[in-house]
Amino acid sequence: VRIMSIPTNERRDDVIYFLLNKVKHSSDKPEDISYSRQDFDGKIVEKDEVLKHLEYVIEKEYLKGEMVDGSSTSQQGDEQAFVVCKNAQITQEGLNVLRTDFFKV
Repeated sequence: VRIMSIPTNERRDDVIYFLLNKVKHSSDKPEDISYSRQDFDGKIVEKDEVLKHLEYVIEKEYLKGEMVDGSSTSQQGDEQAFVVCKNAQITQEGLNVLRTDFFKV
């Protein structure tokens, strides 16, 4: 599924930060990372917003990985995953973005 690139005025740096940061704090090896509402620190995010932003960070090569719709992978009773990034790995570019755009290391 191709989603149009996000217009700058709809781009949310907070969402990008959470997407990258979760992968950064997982492991050095590629692994499947699922994103659900609780990953966004209580901020209001919609599923399509998360999908667009995840596609954006993969397109920009901040993350390597493959997007998979989360609704097919969620276990019963778990917080519903919006999306899963298969074999997610943060790139050097992604680390630079976290460092420069968000002033967090």
